[in-house]
Amino acid sequence: MKEKYDLIFSLGSFPLVSKLLKDKELQIYDFPFDKIIGGDLFTRLSLLMLDCNNFIEQKNIIKQENIPVEGAVQYKDSKTGFIYNSEFDNNIPVENNYPLVKLRYDKYIRNLNVCIKAAKKILIIYIENPQIKEDDVDNEELIIEALQKLTMKYPNKNFKFLYIKNDENSKEIKVTPINNNSQKIIMNFYKQFSEMSSHEIDMNILSIILSNIQLNKSFKQLKMIYLQRLIKLIGSFN
Repeated sequence: MKEKYDLIFSLGSFPLVSKLLKDKELQIYDFPFDKIIGGDLFTRLSLLMLDCNNFIEQKNIIKQENIPVEGAVQYKDSKTGFIYNSEFDNNIPVENNYPLVKLRYDKYIRNLNVCIKAAKKILIIYIENPQIKEDDVDNEELIIEALQKLTMKYPNKNFKFLYIKNDENSKEIKVTPINNNSQKIIMNFYKQFSEMSSHEIDMNILSIILSNIQLNKSFKQLKMIYLQRLIKLIGSFN
């Protein structure tokens, strides 16, 4: 039986996570962690605790040109370590482009905060970037602490956390509890499908992990949708 949630959102650590959720119809709106790469779990959880205040500030945005992909340009936040691949226009100076990017992220943040306040049962999903090794013990402690703080902040809500980690040596999917409200799943989802190919993320196996999760489209969910439409309408007059 599928477990239903009023809200499911990605904490990262790369854009394919939110794309996967949207493709599976588990995420309706755009949220602030959807399109960024870089940074660590501590930074992402810290921002979540603070309602994503000061998520992106112009003074911290640095243009980076010396990156592996020839001709590509990235913009990095020196404070958070977040990398914005597509949000900034390379043909426009940062100071001219920033107001539009900030406006866009204000909307993403508003989406998330409104949905959290309207939902009762919430699932947070974090999939490690398979190219970056993270410390399991540190991350598990961060997740436990964050869930405790979220429960104190929102006492009438039920938060759960799904932490997915790649292990190239794993022959099967291993599920272990972190605590009563969080799980860690270890598996090999970053594979070389042939001797001639490079490593790629196996979206099919990640989809299998999410097959027992369902977004609750009850009256409460519909209420959230109408509330978002109202917010959008109000924003258009400002």
